[in-house]
Amino acid sequence: MPVEPTPRRRRLGTEIRRAREALGWSQEEAAQQLGYKALSTISKIENGTQGVKLQVLPHFFEVLQIHEEARRSQWRELVRRAAEPDWHQRYQGVVDDPLSDYLTEIEEALDLFHWDPGVLHGLLQVPEYERAIIEGSRAWTTADDIERFIAMRAEHRQVMAERQPPLKIWAVIPEGLLRQEVGGRPAARAQVEHLIDLLRGDPNTTIQILPLSAGAHAGMDGPFMLMSFATGSDTVTIEATRARLHLTDSESVEVYRTTSNHLKSDALGQKASLSLLKTIAKELAS
Repeated sequence: MPVEPTPRRRRLGTEIRRAREALGWSQEEAAQQLGYKALSTISKIENGTQGVKLQVLPHFFEVLQIHEEARRSQWRELVRRAAEPDWHQRYQGVVDDPLSDYLTEIEEALDLFHWDPGVLHGLLQVPEYERAIIEGSRAWTTADDIERFIAMRAEHRQVMAERQPPLKIWAVIPEGLLRQEVGGRPAARAQVEHLIDLLRGDPNTTIQILPLSAGAHAGMDGPFMLMSFATGSDTVTIEATRARLHLTDSESVEVYRTTSNHLKSDALGQKASLSLLKTIAKELAS
């Protein structure tokens, strides 16, 4: 019987597909190995339209050769929480399906690399900056939609702040973005000062500034996020105004991993980044 393809079911389906492909099996071969009579069953599971019961997971582990306890634990958690209401269901009208997938994925991730020449990552934003971004960059039907979206962001930020282990964030931020007076000079200054506090005192957040003097760099192709998981598998998310693209194939992920490494090399180190942030904050205060 078909089920709602929630983000966690889709995530589990992605993990099962990766395990199948690592063994070199087609979906039909995997269905036979797992004992399913209907060869389309694996396709449905991988698409998130058919659930997997907790009691059959040991059989999946054995057949698909999932030996690492970290991977087994995450699969169990995805199955246990598969039917929980997702962000799309709870905030209908302000959270679309792709965003809901991302919000759920980042709750499961261990590490996040972020590059975006246009906006800071939501988990790094202060309220004044966040509101200015939301009001200025999205097409809202009503003012209430804006408030609901801000409330959703606040709830998600709280979920992320309380999760264990904490998410490790590595952000490379272009200097020009920090000089953009989003929300006015006081809001822009508050945002830069917040980044200074994070750089100084948050062991789970790494911030590097890409100076204007860097010239041409590896990130000129556009924004992306690279997330790593306990399973050892990574996902790349590329955002646009009306869509989000999730890349999970190893070849594409490796391209973006190389790009992230180049950006880290092109950007200033922690000490120099802190010095530049202080300079920008001082200029915004004048």
